[in-house]
Amino acid sequence: MNDNLTSAQLNGILSIADDAIICVDSAQRIILFNQGAERTFGWSAEEVKGKPLNLLLPLRYHAEHSKHIDRFDKSGLTARKMAERQVIYAARKDGTEFPAEASISKLEADSGTIHTVILRDISKRKAYERELETAKERAEAAMQAKSMFLANMSHEIRTPLNAVIGMTSLLLNTHINDEQRDYTETIRASSEVLLTIINDILDYSKIEIGRLEIERQPFDLRRCIEESLDLLSSEASEKNINLAYFIDDSVPAALVSDVTRLRQILVNLLSNSIKFTHRGEVVVSVSAVPFGDAGYEVHFAVKDTGIGIPQERLAELFQAFTQVDASTTRKYGGTGLGLAISKRLTEIMGGRMWVESEVGSGSTFYFTIVAEASGSQLAHSFLQERSSALAGKHVLIVDDNSTNRRILVKQALLWGMVPSAAASAIEALDLVRHGHAFDVGILDMSMPEMDGLGLALEIRKYRDEKALPLIMLTSVAHRPRDAKMSEVRFSAYLNKPIKPTALFDALLHAMRIEPMQTSLRRPMAPSERLSETVPLKILVAEDNTVNQKVVQQLLAHLGYRADVVANGIEVLDALERQNYDVVLMDVQMPEMDGLEATRRLRARYGANMPPRVIAMTANAMPGDRERCLAAGMDAYVSKPIELDDVRAVLIAVSAPPRDEVAPEGTEVIDRRRINQLMELQDEDNPTLVSDIIELFVADSPKHLNNIATALAEGKAEALESAAHRFLSSIENLGADRMRKHCMELERMGKEGSLEGAQKLYEALQREFDIARQHLRGIVSAS
Repeated sequence: MNDNLTSAQLNGILSIADDAIICVDSAQRIILFNQGAERTFGWSAEEVKGKPLNLLLPLRYHAEHSKHIDRFDKSGLTARKMAERQVIYAARKDGTEFPAEASISKLEADSGTIHTVILRDISKRKAYERELETAKERAEAAMQAKSMFLANMSHEIRTPLNAVIGMTSLLLNTHINDEQRDYTETIRASSEVLLTIINDILDYSKIEIGRLEIERQPFDLRRCIEESLDLLSSEASEKNINLAYFIDDSVPAALVSDVTRLRQILVNLLSNSIKFTHRGEVVVSVSAVPFGDAGYEVHFAVKDTGIGIPQERLAELFQAFTQVDASTTRKYGGTGLGLAISKRLTEIMGGRMWVESEVGSGSTFYFTIVAEASGSQLAHSFLQERSSALAGKHVLIVDDNSTNRRILVKQALLWGMVPSAAASAIEALDLVRHGHAFDVGILDMSMPEMDGLGLALEIRKYRDEKALPLIMLTSVAHRPRDAKMSEVRFSAYLNKPIKPTALFDALLHAMRIEPMQTSLRRPMAPSERLSETVPLKILVAEDNTVNQKVVQQLLAHLGYRADVVANGIEVLDALERQNYDVVLMDVQMPEMDGLEATRRLRARYGANMPPRVIAMTANAMPGDRERCLAAGMDAYVSKPIELDDVRAVLIAVSAPPRDEVAPEGTEVIDRRRINQLMELQDEDNPTLVSDIIELFVADSPKHLNNIATALAEGKAEALESAAHRFLSSIENLGADRMRKHCMELERMGKEGSLEGAQKLYEALQREFDIARQHLRGIVSAS
C-alpha cells in the first residue's frame, strides 16, 4: 500500500479547505488559489493566477507589504502562526475590505522560494465583538445612569430629611409636654431609620459602579469586633439576648485591611441576627489560616438562635432588594440591601459569604476576608505580658449561659488563674459554704431562680468584700437599681459582651492589685454626664453610616444628642438652619470634604467664632494635624475614636482658645478644670480626680524626657510631637503656667527654630515641680 498522497489528492484537500490558501512565487505572483480563497475574495483561480499578491490587499498596504515579506525571510523562521500578528485587512474583488488573520510559511524549491498564506475571514467574529462591546458600553452607561440617579435622589431626599432631624432636635430642647415629646421622638426615630435606608442605597450604588474604595490600614481586630458589638448591645439587652465573641488562638492580633468596611459587615450581620432572634444568643467567632507569603484568610461566623431560614429561600438571600418573604419586610423592616452590600464587600476584600440555617434553630452567616498580619502578635497573647499579677489567683465564675462561662474560663486560664465555674447560684453557694477559697468572684446578674444580686447577698453572709471581692456581670438595660446593691459593695460592674481589657482591669482592681483605669469604670449615670457641666449643641459630619453610629453612641454616653449630616455641603446647610456649638467633622467626605467645609464656615462666621470644629480622620500621616488647623479647625482626634478622646476634646474646645496665652499672674492650676473633674466623681468613683492627678504626675517625667531628647538631638519635628502630646495632658488638668511654656516649645518645633528652646524646657521643668506640689495639695484636701 502506498502511504503517499498523489498530486490530485493533495489538490483535492487544498480545494475543499474552508480557509483561503494562497501560494506565491519568489516574485510575489499567485500560483495557487484554492476554493476557500475564491469564496473569500470573489475572484476565480483563473482570474488571479500570475497576478501580484497586492491584488488582494487594500491600496494603502501595497508599499509596505514587500518589506514585511523581506523581514520574514530574514528572520530565519520557516513559518509564523495565525494570529501571531495583529489583525490585517484584505480586499475583495468588489473593493470591500474585511478583517482577517493569516499564517505564512516558506518552502525553498528549484524555481526559488514559495510562500504559502493561509487566511481566515474574521468579519463575523469582529462584528460580534463590536456588538458585545457596544452592549457592554450601553450596560455600563445604564448602570452609571441608574447609580447616579440613585445617588442624586438619595442626596435630594437626605437634604430635607436632615432638616427634619435638626428641627426635631431643636424641638426636643424646648419646653414641651410628654405627649408632644413622644410625637417628636417618633418623628426623629422614623427620620433616622429612613436616613439609614437612603445611605444603604448610596453604598449599593457605589458598589455597582465600582466607586467603593477599600482602604488598607493596620487595626486591632479585637477592638473592631468589640466596637461592632457595642453598637448593638442596647438592642440585644432590651430583648435579653446574650452577645459574645471568640477569637481563635491562630488569629493575628492586628490586621492590615479596611476596618470601617469590616465593621460595616459585622454590624449588618449582627443587626440581622438580633432582629430575627427572640431569645438565646448571638455569637461572633473568628479563626484564621495562612494565605500566601504574609497573608491570612480570616474566617468570621455570626451564629444566632433565631427563627432560621427555609432551605429553598437561601439562594435568594444575598440578592439586592429581597428578603426571605414579603411578610418578613412588613414585620421586621429593612430594604433587603444589607446582605447584598455585605456580600459584595467581602468579595472586594478577597473573600466570600455564605449561610447555613435551620428553621426554628437559628442561622450562621460565614464570611472570609484576605488580609496581612500587622506585627507578629497573636490574639491569645492579649495582655499576657501584664498577667503575672493574676497567676495562681482563684476565681469563682457564675453564669447560667454556657458561652459566657466558656469565655470567662478560657480567659482566666490564659492569664494563669484557677477558675471554678458554676451554672447556677445554688451551685456557687455550695462551693462557698463548703469552704472553697476564692480570691475574686464574677456573678452574672440575669440568672433564673436566684439572680446575681440575690447570690451576692447570700455570699456576704459568709465572706465580706475584703475576703471575697465581687464583680457584677450585667447589661446596661438590666442593671439593678436596688437599694441592696450598697450592702454588697461590688468592686466593679462589667457590661456584656465581655471584653478582656475591661475584665482584666476589673480583676486587678477588685483584688486591689492596681487602681482601676478611668476609661473602664462603670459608665456614668445621666446625672454624672458631661452634658450636665458642659452643655453643647453638636453636629456630626461623617459619610460612613457605621462611623455615624459609633460617634453618636459615644456622645450619647456623655449625655449629648447629636445631629448627623453626610458631607460638607450638608454641614453648611445645617448651620443656616440653626446654631451649633461644636461640629465633629470627618476630613474625607464626598461632594465637599471637611477641610473645604471648614474654610467656608470660617469665611462665613469668622475665625474665632462658634462653632468649634473638631477634625475626625483615620489618617495618621505627618502634617495632617497642621492641615486641619490651617483650614480653621480647632482640634483634632484620630480614628478609631475613644470615649475619653471625645470627652477630653469637648472639654478642651469649650475652654478659652489655646492661643490666648496665660499672663504672668495666671494661677498654677485652673480650679475650674479641677471642679469639672470633681463633678464626675460619685460613690463608685470616689478617687477619680486623685487617680488622674497621680497618673499625670507619674507620666510627666516621661514627656519631659522626650522633649529633652529631642532638644539634645536637635530634632525639631520630634520636639513638636513630644510637646504636643504633653500639652494634651497639661490641658486636661488646667496646668496653665506649664501650658504656656509647652505651647511655645511646640511652636518652635513646628517652625524648626530651636534657639532658646533649652531655657524654655528648664522653665517647663520648674513649673512642673510647682504644679506637682499644688496638685498633691488638691489630692490631700479632697
